[in-house]
Amino acid sequence: MTRHRIAIGGIHIESSTFSPHRSGEADFTVVRGDELLARYDDLPSHAQWLPLVHARALPGGAVERDFYESVKNELLRGLRGALPLDGVFLDIHGAMSVVGMTDAEGDLATAVRDVVGRGALISAAMDPHGNMSRRLVSSLDLATSHRMSPHSPFGSRSNKPLRY
Repeated sequence: MTRHRIAIGGIHIESSTFSPHRSGEADFTVVRGDELLARYDDLPSHAQWLPLVHARALPGGAVERDFYESVKNELLRGLRGALPLDGVFLDIHGAMSVVGMTDAEGDLATAVRDVVGRGALISAAMDPHGNMSRRLVSSLDLATSHRMSPHSPFGSRSNKPLRY
């Protein structure tokens, strides 16, 4: 049986454009590899999970453009190195603002799609009040809402909180 190769990564923050604070590197927890996989309970074992990079922050101001671009570029480099892929799981919030951009999550998903092509499925788990732009929707094959609070994209049988 062939195991599907699925990459995991993303940037997750709920931004307030009204805040004078700018969210940057010091505001985010960035994880990779096994530390990223450890964030998720009960990943199906019939897939080969390829943890790339994930940045997560508490709600804050718009994300500094340089930080966004650095995480995005690391994710895209990881995707290129992992090809061919059957899928990509984007762990995003849906309400991220980046300085100088109008649709950061749409930009991220479009860049991911450009790397992996139309043959790989791209899914995103988002907050229930996330923003679904046309650009984001056209780049995804599946968008889901978090099922728990505190948020967990896959749910948990143990009620153990999601690790940040």
